[in-house]
Amino acid sequence: MLRYKYIIWDWNGTILDDVDINIEIINSLLAERGLPLIESEDKYRNLFTFPIQNFYKELGFTFKEEPFETVARQYAFMYDEKYPFASVSYDTESLLRTFRDAGAEQIIVSATEQGFLTSQVTYFEVEQYFTDILGTSDIYVKSKVSVAQKWMQENGVSPDDVLFIGDTVHDKEVADSIGCECVLVAKGHQSKEILTRSGAIVVDTLSDIQKVVIL
Repeated sequence: MLRYKYIIWDWNGTILDDVDINIEIINSLLAERGLPLIESEDKYRNLFTFPIQNFYKELGFTFKEEPFETVARQYAFMYDEKYPFASVSYDTESLLRTFRDAGAEQIIVSATEQGFLTSQVTYFEVEQYFTDILGTSDIYVKSKVSVAQKWMQENGVSPDDVLFIGDTVHDKEVADSIGCECVLVAKGHQSKEILTRSGAIVVDTLSDIQKVVIL
């Protein structure tokens, strides 16, 4: 029996395995500006953080000669070209089916701009699993706390009935903001060590989540 009535999912790095294309795009941005490249997934996962502007600063962007918004627009354009090369794994879709068949409502809450998010979810043909697909109003990858809070308020949902599944410390922050439990998967954009320090439940794969949410 499922312990939760609602499963809120992060998109990038949790459902969509897009770490490789993110590294490729960011390395292109770095190379264009003569900055050191990200040599490995481990380095990427140890540097990645929210707000995303701080991540860029860790990589050497100063935003003195060009604003963050310029870099963000270039990234968004390149990502929109490359996201079809990412993937949704069989294990991920299997878990989505398991939750759906158990009667849970599933929702995506993402920092991705709403139009881009809807296009991606539709492209990978997983929209049928979700009652709501909720992104942000612009491309600048800001906090999605307000998106989650608004959904909770509008639907009158009790935090006890909700599980948030993500892959970053920011997902734990979002879960804390709405008072629900959180599971983080150490296969996305941040390392297991960083995720563990957040205080969330951390699992290695999405398949491991079933041990947490199904009695």
